[in-house]
Amino acid sequence: MLTYCRSILLFLLFVPLATAAPAWQAELTPPSPGPFPMLAPTVLDLQVSWNGMINAGSIRMEFAPPAAKKPGPYVIRSSSSSHGAAALLFPYHSDFWSELSPASLRPRYFHSVETDKKETATTTVRHFPDRVESREIIKISKTGATPQTDRIFRFAPVFDIFSAMLHVRSQKLDAGDHITLVIHPFDNPYLLRLKVQGREIHAGRNTIRLTLGMHKIDRKTLELRPYKKLKKDATLWLSDDADRIPVELRATAFIGDVRATLTAHTKP
Repeated sequence: MLTYCRSILLFLLFVPLATAAPAWQAELTPPSPGPFPMLAPTVLDLQVSWNGMINAGSIRMEFAPPAAKKPGPYVIRSSSSSHGAAALLFPYHSDFWSELSPASLRPRYFHSVETDKKETATTTVRHFPDRVESREIIKISKTGATPQTDRIFRFAPVFDIFSAMLHVRSQKLDAGDHITLVIHPFDNPYLLRLKVQGREIHAGRNTIRLTLGMHKIDRKTLELRPYKKLKKDATLWLSDDADRIPVELRATAFIGDVRATLTAHTKP
């Protein structure tokens, strides 16, 4: 269940001397933010549907929340839960906390706690100039056991979920533009490829339509591997205005059709 929920959330992410640079490294977008202005303090609420089940879950994302009161980094926090019949089948709740450099939009620290009916996963990710270090602690509900896994990914630049989102919205996003980033959303690295398809009216508003595809990255060899939980590229619509917030995400995942639709947008 944790991997299923992570698959949804992932869309709205120095090579060792002994390893040759992978071919895909030449595709990477420069890590500096683009010319589009930074997102002001914002709260987004999205409703998740699954195979036509409209209220299957909810996601709340808070960008630079005033209550965070942590001087220095740009903070994003997020929570999500399954609802109704979906919660009976797949009970799930998560809380995420991310800290970015406000100048570079590069991540410094990410922390998540995810709970389903079998376990609670606590993941801490720290970003350094040449590597990413992650620690995952799983508490198994049935036994109380708490296995721990520590990993290092020696590569840079690397983004988390939220820094990738902000980096993408900062770019020009002209039709035909390609953006390629290495992301490390939890305890594994991925290659994220986006393409700007163009502008269109969606859900009654002006939007920018993008497609997103992902591959897993072998942390030792840097070889790309299929991301089997995503059957084909996902589609994301961003508002084509001063905010550039997600309006809707549609993905065909291994568990079926998944959609996340914006239901509220407030500026505290």
